[in-house]
Amino acid sequence: MGPRVRIVTDSVADLPPDYADEHQIRVLPVYLTVNGQTFLDDGSLDRDWFYGQLDQVSERPTTAAPAPHEFQKVYEGLASEGAEEIIALFTASTLSSLYNHAVIAAQQFDQGRVHVVDTAQVSVGVGLQVMAAAEMVTRGEPVARIVERVEVLRKRTRILGVLESADYLRRSGRVRWGPATMAHLLRIKPLIGFYDGAAQSLGRVRTLLRGVRAIVERISTIGALERLAILHTRTNAEAVCHLQECLAARYPGTRAPVIDVGAVFAAHIGPGCLGVALIADDGATS
Repeated sequence: MGPRVRIVTDSVADLPPDYADEHQIRVLPVYLTVNGQTFLDDGSLDRDWFYGQLDQVSERPTTAAPAPHEFQKVYEGLASEGAEEIIALFTASTLSSLYNHAVIAAQQFDQGRVHVVDTAQVSVGVGLQVMAAAEMVTRGEPVARIVERVEVLRKRTRILGVLESADYLRRSGRVRWGPATMAHLLRIKPLIGFYDGAAQSLGRVRTLLRGVRAIVERISTIGALERLAILHTRTNAEAVCHLQECLAARYPGTRAPVIDVGAVFAAHIGPGCLGVALIADDGATS
């Protein structure tokens, strides 16, 4: 028999596979359609091929949530392994039907209790909340306290980043704003934030390194951090190292893993992007 409490999330969370294995977290893969071919985002997709397709096809890749019966199958599988309660943490309901499908499946599930939480985040913003919940499960804390804690953390979780171009994000339909024509022609890079279920335009920069400095400046206004990670979509290695150095100087001793995000998130923001996901400390500025 497995643990009494289990966690499930979606593949958009970009949770490192070894971490998921260690904490027995079930990751439900999202569907990704590239150039007319549909794949499961289960880690088996050839990343080199995927990024090559992003540069070549006129139609941007699309993504789709699994149907409610697929969520129910996951819940049933966890119950068969001994789970009496399931904490389900999914990508922001403002971006995807993942949360709604998870709720429908939970309502039809009678083999245990499923606590479905809208993280109001995407990619590693989801992953950081999953990690916090998993560590509380490991410590044996009550499920109600874990759910309450995640609901607090989601208000302090954000992503900050610089995009190579806003075209991918605009074409995905996830935002209503896009680059002005002249800004696009001049190849000015947009700074974005993702907080509380919505993407926000934070300005523009001319180079990736200037984008790094802008990100670090914004993080500095937040104050102390509870969790921090660097995320990118096959971007410039020098810029990644520069961001690491800046963060190490600002937050000495803080571990900031570097995560090459999965194909689903990359499909919506494009290649060449660099940013951070963070959870602000209790006393930090929101």
